Amino acid sequence: MERYYSDDELTHRGLGGVGRNVLLDRTAIILNPAGIRIGDYTRIDAFCLISAFGPGVSIGRNVHLAAGVYVYGGGGVLIEDFVNVSARSIIYSVNDDYSGEHLTGPTLPPEYTGTTSAPVRIGRHAVLGAGSIILPGVTFGEGSASGALSLIKKNVDPFTIVAGSPARTVKARSRRLLEIEAEFLRRERSHRP
Repeated sequence: MERYYSDDELTHRGLGGVGRNVLLDRTAIILNPAGIRIGDYTRIDAFCLISAFGPGVSIGRNVHLAAGVYVYGGGGVLIEDFVNVSARSIIYSVNDDYSGEHLTGPTLPPEYTGTTSAPVRIGRHAVLGAGSIILPGVTFGEGSASGALSLIKKNVDPFTIVAGSPARTVKARSRRLLEIEAEFLRRERSHRP
């Protein structure tokens, strides 16, 4: 048996949309596949979990979700093109209230929980370092990067490197990758049949 689903198998998995040359590892767990859209040339590695209840999860082209990445899309998650999410990172668009003012957990009716739900957007060319966590409502700007084990609770400006728990700005990130992207896309178009 192949490690990744074939194109034909992907077509029959019930995904909301799937692009060309998508690599989805057979060990990945997909909850509510109809709420998930995956763009061209995207790779989702072993033991990932994507939960797409609510507004769902949209993943762009040339995205890599490394082993053990969890995406909770109850509040909506948009992962734009050319994003890399390193191993064991977690993206939450839904979170319980831990203050003690409410009960917690998915086994209870919503009126007893203080769940926070807010969309998460990860901009083009963003890189999440291993073990990074993004909380509901965060926009992680285009070209931004996080160091390993960062807790991202607030929006991150474009082309900014953050690290720590909670994440703080370290320095600016180079924009040269935009020139490299343009070259890559030109070359890709010129080689299409």
